[in-house]
Amino acid sequence: MPLPTFSRRRLLATTTLAPLAALLTGCGADPAPPTPTAAPTATPEELLTRASERLAATPSVGFSLDIAGDTFVDPNQTIRLLSATGDLLRPDSVQTEFQAEVVGRAITLQLITIGDQTWLTNILTGEWGAAPTEFAYRPDVLFDTQDGIGPVMGRVDNVETLADEEIDGRAAAHLRAAVDESVIGPLTYFTLQGSPVVVDLWIDKETDDLLRAQLTEPPAADKPNPAVWTLDLSDHGEQVTIEPPPES
Repeated sequence: MPLPTFSRRRLLATTTLAPLAALLTGCGADPAPPTPTAAPTATPEELLTRASERLAATPSVGFSLDIAGDTFVDPNQTIRLLSATGDLLRPDSVQTEFQAEVVGRAITLQLITIGDQTWLTNILTGEWGAAPTEFAYRPDVLFDTQDGIGPVMGRVDNVETLADEEIDGRAAAHLRAAVDESVIGPLTYFTLQGSPVVVDLWIDKETDDLLRAQLTEPPAADKPNPAVWTLDLSDHGEQVTIEPPPES
């Protein structure tokens, strides 16, 4: 029996528009976003390697060193280092102003090292002169390719990951290790005594720049005031010029 004309038209419209509606519905809907894949968490050893390589490739850096406890930088143990600020420039230049205590009196000295030449201001007159050969404070060792802070980061093991922190507005991974004094001896002019020395490192999570390093001397019966070195690094890779001091 033939279908009425209106029924045939309705059937035709239905069979034609249904697929079209489905097509339009599919085109108009936003596709489901892909499930993000979490980036693998770097191991402490990987963080240290990246930070060490990053520092090795950094041409200059500003530093600020604060020392709690007793750290003497002369053989007679009369000059106790308190703090220092300055700039390091590869391969072997440094300029710094540091505070020390001499026989209970606080003083401020300036030091410039370029290659194998080092100049130091006189304690009494403030005039520049060649630094005494026995003077132990050489901040350029921080950048040393053998015993500087970069190579030291590659020598520590049994590293512990602590909670992330913020250093000068930068998110930083916090790592800790206990190392033998021989590992950090050259870095501290062999002024930190005893083992283990606790090393804390804060590494920028975005750039892998080392932001802070802290070295804590173990307590000892003959050293009631163990030293704690806190080194802050900044201005990584900034333009720095270091020249010999003016002639007096």
